[in-house]
Amino acid sequence: MSRPKVTVLELNVPGKHQPEVPPILHTVRQTVKRPLNELLQNLFNNSDDALFEMADRSHSNSDQHMFFESMRELRLHRKKITGDFAKAFYAGFEELYTPEPENADAESDEIVDDISLLHNDELEVSVAVAGIVSKITSQFSLPIMQLTKRIDHLCREKSTRPVTERLNPLGPLRLSQAFVNALGCMDIDIKVRIILLKLYERFVMERLGPIYEQANTLLIEADVLPDLKAVMRKRRAKSSPVAPHASKDDDTLSLDAGRGDYLEFSAIQQLLADTRPAPGTGGPAPGAGGPADSARSGVVATGAADGPVISTAQLLSVLSAMQHNSTTEPVDLEHDPQTIDLRQLVVANAPDATGKTPSNMQQADDDVMNFVGMLFDYILNDRNLAIPMKALIARLQIPMVKVSIIDKSFFEKTSHPARQLLNELSSAGIGWSSTRELKRDALYNKIESVVLRVLNGFSDNPQIFSELVKELREYITTDHKRNAVVEARVKKTEAGRAKTVGAKRAVQKLINQKASGLRLPPEIGRFISEIWSKVLVYLYVKHGVESEPWNAALKSLDDLLWCVQPLNTVQDLELRDGLAPELISRLDRSMDQIAVSATERQVYLGCIKKHLEQVAKHDRAYLDDDIEPVKDESFQELEEIVLTAPDDSSFETVPPEPKFLDQILALGEGVWVELEKSPGERIRCKLATIVQPGDVYIFVNRRGMKVAERTRMGLAVDLKRGELTVLHESQVFDRALQAVIGNLRQMHGKPTTSS
Repeated sequence: MSRPKVTVLELNVPGKHQPEVPPILHTVRQTVKRPLNELLQNLFNNSDDALFEMADRSHSNSDQHMFFESMRELRLHRKKITGDFAKAFYAGFEELYTPEPENADAESDEIVDDISLLHNDELEVSVAVAGIVSKITSQFSLPIMQLTKRIDHLCREKSTRPVTERLNPLGPLRLSQAFVNALGCMDIDIKVRIILLKLYERFVMERLGPIYEQANTLLIEADVLPDLKAVMRKRRAKSSPVAPHASKDDDTLSLDAGRGDYLEFSAIQQLLADTRPAPGTGGPAPGAGGPADSARSGVVATGAADGPVISTAQLLSVLSAMQHNSTTEPVDLEHDPQTIDLRQLVVANAPDATGKTPSNMQQADDDVMNFVGMLFDYILNDRNLAIPMKALIARLQIPMVKVSIIDKSFFEKTSHPARQLLNELSSAGIGWSSTRELKRDALYNKIESVVLRVLNGFSDNPQIFSELVKELREYITTDHKRNAVVEARVKKTEAGRAKTVGAKRAVQKLINQKASGLRLPPEIGRFISEIWSKVLVYLYVKHGVESEPWNAALKSLDDLLWCVQPLNTVQDLELRDGLAPELISRLDRSMDQIAVSATERQVYLGCIKKHLEQVAKHDRAYLDDDIEPVKDESFQELEEIVLTAPDDSSFETVPPEPKFLDQILALGEGVWVELEKSPGERIRCKLATIVQPGDVYIFVNRRGMKVAERTRMGLAVDLKRGELTVLHESQVFDRALQAVIGNLRQMHGKPTTSS
């Protein structure tokens, strides 16, 4: 097979003279822009970690320096790379409607033919891009093909230029080249550039499945070739049937064809073939269960002893009886639920429903039960799910097996209501911490009722899942709105508190600078630290440091500090004598703003007035009689002002490594974490806001109430100690499906060993 051709594309920046993109394509572009950007930001975060680890493992100072400098470059240019990538992404849609340049194909071929003449670095990049394009095109061949055909269908109305996968703005080539061009602003070694491309493949390109599905769904809903999927399946079935004894190469190709979001059940059965026991041995069966054989519903499961075969209808009857009986079992909310061997339970319960003891079941049914069991094993071991949620989801294993047997599109469609129900349940309960609070949690009661309605109401009509998903989403939306009100109050309160803390620190520093080294009577020192500091904090928060009231209060402080010091000239004495009454009046009026009591005000103003009279009398006597003034020993230097500030309880003498701080920097509002609040007590909470100054992270519980507060350094220390775990709120079923398919593919690629 020839090497894929890679053409370096010149991507134009969209401008006012670019053609207008049709509304439906504009909708597609706007819809996928956000998840694509999220993937890109995730790439940056992981790239930072990867480069740091490589620097840490480097054996030479030059390599270590290169990786650290690359990290710095990536951080400095992160925003520009994101912007350039977005511009190229936008331009890809607009170029669909621009006239094709003359001799475009010839120029493209010429570039490819002369690729050997490229600079070595450019050649390496071109080869890397070719590898990415080849792999992703194979991985998502069906959805990419469908998306390209739909976009081409749209473009034919306004342009004669055919849209190929090379021109598809969401195709692997365009997206890869957009990233390569965006990296052009960075001055980094080719070695690092290739590493970034590999990370881009891993964290962006390999995760495009949901984006392709979303784009196709939008076009289908807009009636753009809505029947394309069914037509293409029929054509593929007619043109390329799979032989009963497919070769290894053919088998691999059929697996690649099923790697997209539309993962057909036959592809899953191919992967399961390596896990089936050989007939009569109980061991693995190398090469057993070819795609054609496993797809026939009448085939008996391999590895089972001879005996009656349970039909699909009988199996559903047995599962329904087991499902009904499970409603009476108590739910353990304290411990992780145990995984079950559903096949063994079916065999044990079959006589009650069928009147006979079967030992075999049809291969397709056995594969469904086996595969769903693997999915639930993953889900029930998922660290991101709270134990109470695992306990409830565990009860849905039998209904999910039933719906999988009835409707094989359960594995193919991310939009399947039963899958969506599992995902909604897991996301809704991510914030559950203490089981003792659950019975008072209306959301828990709602979710428990949804699970019970599935167990009691689902027989053979999957429509119930659509109804429950809609109902649950409506409830969760209302619940989120109610909690969002509480959370908004917390944010507002914490923002105000942080502003006050910042004001206290600024005022504390300012007073200490102005009063440094001055000798003051104790009463006036207390007035400044206890009363005037509050006036300044109030004005800082309410009006800001550029305001007239703030400047007036500072002038009053300066005047007070000057007036209470000994003076050496008659002019200064006369100036102070004229200033004193007006200063007392200003101090009195300013205290109105912080509601100082009349008694306290009278005491402080009396002390200030008395001291001003004494110091004036003393200074005048010195100037009149030219006598050395006697120092008043009651005077003392003003001690450093200390205003109340939040305590950083997470202080550690040895700061954590930069990688931990970088991971905390990557945390954004809305991220759920599990945090050790006290020894032995871990809580689940959401990052509500990061308030300034001080980089204070505020966490709230599921109801929006504040439960924890940490500084950035404190969180980095918690992360280092293992007392902080970031939770992933992504869809649990899709995560399980990806993990199990990945494991099966690994097994499929490894040679089997005979026992």
